[in-house]
Amino acid sequence: MGSKKLALEAGGPPRLELSWGWGWKRFTVTLDGKVVGTLDGGASELRRGGFFKLPDGSTLNVLLQSGFFRTGLAVVRDGEAVPGSDTDPAQQVKRAANLLYFLAGLNTLIGVVAMVGQSDILEAAGMGLGSILFSLPIAVLGFFTHRGTRVAPILAGILFTADGLFSVVNSLTEGGRFPIFALIVRAYIVTALFTAAKAAGELRRREQENADVSLQP
Repeated sequence: MGSKKLALEAGGPPRLELSWGWGWKRFTVTLDGKVVGTLDGGASELRRGGFFKLPDGSTLNVLLQSGFFRTGLAVVRDGEAVPGSDTDPAQQVKRAANLLYFLAGLNTLIGVVAMVGQSDILEAAGMGLGSILFSLPIAVLGFFTHRGTRVAPILAGILFTADGLFSVVNSLTEGGRFPIFALIVRAYIVTALFTAAKAAGELRRREQENADVSLQP
């Protein structure tokens, strides 16, 4: 069971509520405390998408996304992602920035543990001072990603791609196993980062359109 409250406009009150039971059964859309509609088909019906007519005449489309590196609840109103929903560009940028902050902190922690504990295994895997140094540009790129700079998540994605390739070459050179799990994790990270870059571009486009409108007589 779960629920999510969303605003119809950026910065507005959370008037829209989505609630569901186990397995996405009895999916209910409520606006201003009044039920707009329900879906009883569970996850399979939500994956096909549900359309709800709102009192102001606008159309709300709810779609359950599932697949490789693509999960979440897409909520779109008249072609625009509802603020705070999983496909909202601002939310995608925020998630990517938080991911970079987390990775920077994790690398710093691993580096400190490796150095303090003098672990030969961690140091052999390059986890020590190198991890701490690697965390610095990640944190900086996280900051600029949070600021909505499009180039920051792109650079971070390139950095993690290069790091993944280095891990493969290093592992195979030393006769180790192919790092499948590590590559899957990096692929998820890179996908989230490039999605954020696209979202940042969309946010910048909207800002430009709003600026152009405000300049019109």
